[in-house]
Amino acid sequence: MTSTPTQLGEVTYNAAEQRFEALVTFHTDRGRVRVASFFDAPMSTGYDSAARGLKTQAMRMLDKPDALQSRLRTNSVGPDRERPRSGFLGWLTARRQRAEQRAA
Repeated sequence: MTSTPTQLGEVTYNAAEQRFEALVTFHTDRGRVRVASFFDAPMSTGYDSAARGLKTQAMRMLDKPDALQSRLRTNSVGPDRERPRSGFLGWLTARRQRAEQRAA
């Protein structure tokens, strides 16, 4: 089994639900995957146990289609291409690029 690096966001305790909650980020070769995770446990549970439970629950949620997730793919177009901008910055960038092309 390969190990995927994980990052645990801010851990909070939801007293109404009696559970720990956090955003868990998995760093994969295809990008980052963030999963909203919870771990049912009493407030007296130690941080290490809660963190393990949150990460384990997040791993289970990865395969569920109805789980709350966010995916950010790695940049596959290369560092030389920028994301197109909109609004005033987009207009200004396009104007500058046209001016540079005319000068060349």
